[in-house]
Amino acid sequence: MIKDDKWVKRWVVPSSSGGEYIVAQDASGNYACSCPGWTRHVPRTDCKHIREVQAGGGQTLTEHVIHKLGGRR
Repeated sequence: MIKDDKWVKRWVVPSSSGGEYIVAQDASGNYACSCPGWTRHVPRTDCKHIREVQAGGGQTLTEHVIHKLGGRR
């Protein structure tokens, strides 16, 4: 992890179009998402990807990388 990185947790959430978005959480519990619905709208509200993570969905970034590597460490 980058030392000055404010994001302490990250998840990968699939998009409805077949891609993936990154949802991140900072040390204060605030969420952000890389999807256009979150990045382009002000004031920002939780998008469906953030709500999915809050409900226990998505893969942690580490889980996602291990899965992409075929379960190898």
